[in-house]
Amino acid sequence: MKNVFNRNNTLIGFMILAVVLVFSAKSYAQTNGSKVELNGDIVEYSADGQTVTATGNVLVKSNGTLLYCDKVDFSRKTNIAHARGNVRLVSNQGEITGDRITFDFETMTGDFNGARIMAKPYYGYANTVGKVDENTIVMRDGYVTTSDWDKPEYRLASKKIDVYPGDKLVARGVKLYLGSVPVMYLPRLTQSLKDKKPWVIFTPGYDKDWGAFLLSEWRYYVSDNLKGSVHLDYRERKDFASGFDVKYNSKDWGEGIVKTYYMNERDIGERHLYEDALTPTVEDERYKVEWRHKWDVDPRTSMIGQYYLLSDNQFLKDYFEREHDDDSNPDTFFLATHALPFATLSLRSDVRVNRFESKVERLPEIAFDVPNKEIYDTGVYLKSETTYSNLTKKFPSPTEVRLNTMRLDSVNEISYPMKVAIFEFTPFVGGRNTYYSKTVDEGNYNSVRGLFTAGGSVQTKFYKTFDIHIQKWGLDINRLRHIITPSVHHRFTSEPTLGASEIGQFDAIDGLDNGHKITFQLENKLQTKRNGQTVELMRSVVSSDFGLKEDPGNAGFRQVELDTDFRPVDWLTLYFDSVYDTTRDHLSTFNFDLYINGQDKWKLGIGKRFNRDVDDLLTTDFQYMINPKWAFRAYERFDLDQGKLKEQEYTLIRDLHSWEMELNFNDTKGEGSEIWMLFRLKAFPEIGIDAGTSFNRKRSGSD
Repeated sequence: MKNVFNRNNTLIGFMILAVVLVFSAKSYAQTNGSKVELNGDIVEYSADGQTVTATGNVLVKSNGTLLYCDKVDFSRKTNIAHARGNVRLVSNQGEITGDRITFDFETMTGDFNGARIMAKPYYGYANTVGKVDENTIVMRDGYVTTSDWDKPEYRLASKKIDVYPGDKLVARGVKLYLGSVPVMYLPRLTQSLKDKKPWVIFTPGYDKDWGAFLLSEWRYYVSDNLKGSVHLDYRERKDFASGFDVKYNSKDWGEGIVKTYYMNERDIGERHLYEDALTPTVEDERYKVEWRHKWDVDPRTSMIGQYYLLSDNQFLKDYFEREHDDDSNPDTFFLATHALPFATLSLRSDVRVNRFESKVERLPEIAFDVPNKEIYDTGVYLKSETTYSNLTKKFPSPTEVRLNTMRLDSVNEISYPMKVAIFEFTPFVGGRNTYYSKTVDEGNYNSVRGLFTAGGSVQTKFYKTFDIHIQKWGLDINRLRHIITPSVHHRFTSEPTLGASEIGQFDAIDGLDNGHKITFQLENKLQTKRNGQTVELMRSVVSSDFGLKEDPGNAGFRQVELDTDFRPVDWLTLYFDSVYDTTRDHLSTFNFDLYINGQDKWKLGIGKRFNRDVDDLLTTDFQYMINPKWAFRAYERFDLDQGKLKEQEYTLIRDLHSWEMELNFNDTKGEGSEIWMLFRLKAFPEIGIDAGTSFNRKRSGSD
């Protein structure tokens, strides 16, 4: 009986083990010679063990690729899986979903029937999807869009779309649908998947100078090394304009960008094109051409150049105000630098190409710069810069007046940093010698101007850590450290042997004069620890120059400057700076910015701009989320001196799922009113609209 009982126990044990293997919640199978894991609620093996069938919460994974489904038949011999029911194929490049798939885990290829592709911000659908290899997907009879709806508001449809995950997609015979209506046809479309820029941007609106307008940008993509865009614009009161941008990368010879814009401006005198002409239409060719190129020759050598041609000095202001604000007179130049073991050698050339500008040409300028370098192990540091410049100053046409000279400028300074008790002291002495081949007086040609400099700086640091812990009102303070850094800087510059009035003025070097001053500075910091990192809550710097009797300016304290940045919590930022003129006993400038973020429901920005000699402005920028679909923004600029509202702009924003619609109204004193509408794809939030002379206006504060 005992042997029978043991045999029965053994049989029961095998039966229980079989049940566990077949009905376990997370069964596991690994193929012979492959790295494929298979899990499911129920996992069954064929008699020969070569075929595995899993059902219920199935997961098959290999080399970072995950296959989810309701049921799968997997061959351990061929590594091919036949999956069906809520199929999802997920990799680090995106996701494909469908009802059925046959997938080869050996070659990482397969075919879907009726599948959707998700690779944010892009979505797609096709009757058939084939994964040709690990880096290529072919969609047939499908579309791509940035809308995640089952029936997207817009889509780009094609018979065949080649998708290279993480790189690009290529489609031929493309139709653009808005809803179910085809609105555009493109013979070929290539879209990079490495950026989030749309293929086409339309900007309609109305401007008092332009009238009604429609601006468009059409991007093209040949390869990663050659891409760009074409601009086709129409302005009611200015006529048509066009241009193109080309970005290129030659790999061996560097990369660059070419931008052009041209218009035969027909400036009508009426407000609208359909009104009777009371004055002749003025025509004028206006354009810009710019080229920038950068080449890193080797780790130590780099070259950069820029060419910038404009038709007139108002073109940027009229049509590219943002560029005008950044640089109203762009340079044409070439600069090459080479890093030596202990110095830097550079070659620069500047040429005037716009005759309406006043420019200093450098043909060429060669500089040899030795940074603050210790002389052997003496503790003495040398800083030196020698520059040769062949200079010509050209004044605006029609004048042909020229100033020119050859200049050799050499600056040398020796310093000896040391620490005395708690003080860091750095005395220095130096000199500057500048040779001029020509000066104002012909009798002083081939002259050398000399300057002597001396001085030093001393600073120290005090700090104390307070055992303060605050977790209220959004504050996250884990101990508080207060750092105080006072410093004093003294500098003496002797009278130059040649005064500024005796030499031609080309740049700041020629205007150097004697000076003798002491600069006092006091820095305060408040810091805390967050997640093991040091976070700066507040930094405030106050400084002032004290002129000594040898200085040509006013003796004593002159201006007191204060600069403070305060960020105690994530939702509050405070910044202000000011300049107080002690000689005139009044406040010269005062700027103030306050930003409050109301937990994504609302945002408020308040800016104060005071300049005693210019204006006194108060600006506000308020944004409010009415509900998940609607938002409102208001911007106002008030002149406190005149007691007038200088500008007001109101925007109503509507969430259209994949799109955002903005209805804008702007009224500016002295410039009139404007209204325009924008449609912006939410998938591309970084796309900025630079439609006109007022659409890119700075908001309150320093945004």
